[in-house]
Amino acid sequence: MPARADASTRRYYKGRFQGRPALLADFGEDLDGLERFVHVGALLRNQGLSVPELLLSGEAQGWLVLAWIPGKTLSKVKWREDFEDRLLQMAMAVSRIETWGPRPCLLELDGPRLAFELAFFRVHLVEGFLNLKASEELARALDALAEEAASFPSALVHRDLHSENVLLDGQGRLFLTDFQDALMAPRCYDAASLAVDAYRDQSPAIRARYLEKWAKLTGHPRAEFEVTALQRALKALGTFGYQVARRKRARYLSFMAPEAAHALAHLSAGPVSLEALRPILESLLAVG
Repeated sequence: MPARADASTRRYYKGRFQGRPALLADFGEDLDGLERFVHVGALLRNQGLSVPELLLSGEAQGWLVLAWIPGKTLSKVKWREDFEDRLLQMAMAVSRIETWGPRPCLLELDGPRLAFELAFFRVHLVEGFLNLKASEELARALDALAEEAASFPSALVHRDLHSENVLLDGQGRLFLTDFQDALMAPRCYDAASLAVDAYRDQSPAIRARYLEKWAKLTGHPRAEFEVTALQRALKALGTFGYQVARRKRARYLSFMAPEAAHALAHLSAGPVSLEALRPILESLLAVG
């Protein structure tokens, strides 16, 4: 039975394997993504983090069979403050992984890639979805934001840590999913991603607690967190704009308003004024 794949290019099928509920993940021709999934899953397990058990690997054919995790994503459960602490501890555990291995190649979310993501936001959200002309001034300010984020110390990150990529099982355990894109990135990236999560109704108080708790845990400057959070929120909006305007996936309309609110909360963190974005982001608050 097909399972929902959301923004992923992979296809998932729920069934049974050797008498157990299981999920077949079909990576198609993305053998690099499959190799990364297996590799990162092993790293996370070795770090004591919970991830779906790998039951069978058909790597040459582009598929895997994973144990089915009975439970719900954190986007679908009543929020508890202890989730925040547990998620930040998971982000800390990922950041402590220092040995990657010879392959697959360890990628990095560096300055050019951060700038590409913000250009993607400009093209697919501002121009593609909203049909507005982005000024050269805005483009320069977004480039400056990317350069600032890239200047921060880096660490290994999950890369897409939010409430739809964490499962809560019946025993109260949290499982990380969709971790194949792990790479080196600004060290606050995963924590900032949690703070600007648009997949659930996340209040400003939760967003603020993530910042304060991460600063207390790590000693990282709050300004560093806020710059990273702003870049992450704009990157997410670019993805939502692309999914709606280009792939015709209306589901992503519902995430634009909460993500715009997160971006507005951090808008002043940019090293160059991004006030030109304020009316654009405010126009998204009524979307969905």
